[in-house]
Amino acid sequence: MSFEARLKQQGDELIARGFVRRQLARIRRLSEPRDVLRAILTRYFLPSDLFPEWLVFRTLKFSGFSVVQPCGFSCARIQTADLSVGVRSWANRAVCIEGRGSVVIGEDVLIGPEVLIVTSTHERTQGARVRSTSTYMPVRIGNHCWLGARVIVLPGVTIADDVTVAAGAVVASDLGPGGLYGGVPARRLK
Repeated sequence: MSFEARLKQQGDELIARGFVRRQLARIRRLSEPRDVLRAILTRYFLPSDLFPEWLVFRTLKFSGFSVVQPCGFSCARIQTADLSVGVRSWANRAVCIEGRGSVVIGEDVLIGPEVLIVTSTHERTQGARVRSTSTYMPVRIGNHCWLGARVIVLPGVTIADDVTVAAGAVVASDLGPGGLYGGVPARRLK
């Protein structure tokens, strides 16, 4: 094996070890065994295709989530402990619900692929520096909403009932009831 190939292999091993170390440190920071189980299930197992829908529902309920059956969140990465999902709401593949803030998703909500819902943020101090500690703001998505592919919902946002958000939009402020929103930041189109 050449020197360059060995160097690349060693670098890949170091990267892999660092990733595993970071994941284990995250899990150790959790205080209760139930939190550890919830983190492992929602980050690694539930987003895969290993679980059938009925088992995902029961696992989420057992982990302490407020989920009404039937709902489809088998492909979503759920990284929040405070999630409430209404009946007949569905999340497509690679959806990520991030942070420790509460997330309330209404009934009959369709969430497209690779949507990111964020609840954590960092505040700025008076000197315009960003604080290292996170703050958490709730996100609420009303009934009968549709979030297109790769929509980003930022912390503290409320999306009212009957709203459609176009693919690729960034929802940075509250959206009023009904209508179509799109763009960066999202604004009313119709």
